[in-house]
Amino acid sequence: MTDYRGLGFDPAPGQAGAVAAASERFSVALAVTGAPPEQWTGAAADGFRTRLEAVVSELTAVRRAMRAAAEVLDGWATTLLGNQRRAEELDRSALALRRALAEASDEVDRTGAMAAFTAADGEAHDRAVARHDELRRRLDDVLEEARLLERDHRAEARRVAERLRAEEPSTAVADTLTSFSSLTAELASVLLGPPRPASTRGAAAAFRAGLG
Repeated sequence: MTDYRGLGFDPAPGQAGAVAAASERFSVALAVTGAPPEQWTGAAADGFRTRLEAVVSELTAVRRAMRAAAEVLDGWATTLLGNQRRAEELDRSALALRRALAEASDEVDRTGAMAAFTAADGEAHDRAVARHDELRRRLDDVLEEARLLERDHRAEARRVAERLRAEEPSTAVADTLTSFSSLTAELASVLLGPPRPASTRGAAAAFRAGLG
């Protein structure tokens, strides 16, 4: 995990491995088969068949929702990895600029101490100050780009959370499944680490809790 010492913050938090694991688990198809024996007749058999048909229909909806959620997460994984690569590039630039800036500050101090003696020393001090200011501006530009990346990253994460919420089934069978709710830790860790307690159940609620 990158510590972003150059930027001082993480512009693209998330765990690609957790996203991939969640997507893979969402991709697992659910299937239900079975029927009462043909010789079983009467009200009980009719009730069983009716309920079985309802369960199969509900599970079909769950399967469809899980596949759609997997597609959402696959798209997020691509975005996440791209944002993290850019964040690492910006961090390397910021780290190099901070080192150069520290050296430039030392040069400003050194030439400043000498500036009282000759005009040449004064000119050297002016050049040192100009270089220091230019490095400071370049670092500010990198930090601003990182802040914009963080803004866009979080905005996209919220869109992903809303799409997951829209896909999450609300059928009675879905409420008994663990396929969505068991992903709480993975989805929350996609952004901000361990999830906060969610007041509602399901993957989308867990993901939203991770957004803070």
